[in-house]
Amino acid sequence: MQIVILDKVTTTVTDDIDFSAFGNFGEVVIYDNLITENEIIEATKQATIIVLNKVVLDAKLLSKLSSSVKLIAITATGYDNVNVKFANQLGISVCNTPGYGTDAVAQLAMMLILSCASQLVPQLDYLRTNGWNKQAGLSIPMQEVAGKTLGILGLGAIGGATAKLALAFGMKVIAYNRTPKTIDGVKMVSLDELASESDFISLSSALSADNYKIINAEFLSQMKPTAYLINTARGGLVDEDALIEALQNKQIAGAALDVLAQEPPLSSNPLLKMKNIILTPHIGWAPLEARQRCIDITVDNIKNFIDGKLNNLIN
Repeated sequence: MQIVILDKVTTTVTDDIDFSAFGNFGEVVIYDNLITENEIIEATKQATIIVLNKVVLDAKLLSKLSSSVKLIAITATGYDNVNVKFANQLGISVCNTPGYGTDAVAQLAMMLILSCASQLVPQLDYLRTNGWNKQAGLSIPMQEVAGKTLGILGLGAIGGATAKLALAFGMKVIAYNRTPKTIDGVKMVSLDELASESDFISLSSALSADNYKIINAEFLSQMKPTAYLINTARGGLVDEDALIEALQNKQIAGAALDVLAQEPPLSSNPLLKMKNIILTPHIGWAPLEARQRCIDITVDNIKNFIDGKLNNLIN
């Protein structure tokens, strides 16, 4: 049995992650980052299992894979980069790694909320550019999060973990979810109420056809002019053109985004240069513990698949 890892460097660039357990199942071939269709087809000609993180396997590419491929193991929770339905038609199973980054992503979401409230980036920028100046620091408006309302879109594991952190900071927490959920201290509301009542809105939902660009011009128009949008989920949840316009017109106070619709973004993307925004390069899952946990879950997924057990299969 051959296991082919297509994009190792999307998980580690310093070899701080242990991949050795994959060798328990057979020959392992590791590539740093395959991109082109021809590279992927050639690399997987003898593969039984393909391991990937960001590589896109659409219907066209899937149809050209070797018939030897029986499992696609995604080292991520999201799986919108693989055409799961078509893989199923080909008899290829697909699994993901839910839960590995729950605490890591919730931690980043809370950090971004606190950074917006404390205006950490403007404070640092001023200090580095102009030196220590207490009066200038006081002139940059800050606020406490205690007593403020956090609205969470998507109350799954990450949304629930974020809610618990926010409650610990004394925030009021409301949430919108496709199906009602019960978490102590969290009030379920409609999407319109989420937009209009929140001081901070944190996106924690998986991306689907139903919620693509759910944060659109209409939603943004209902937000408070003092509110901030936080996205640590998927860039496709947000209509970026509408967000850019809302930020430019100061329709909302700002945004903090770990994800974008296109990654990496084009150099011409206005979000890269706007002052009322914080951008991080999709690092919510990046703590060492979370990345190793992701690989460990993937190893377990493969073991269970070989043993004929259903574990984290999404088709």
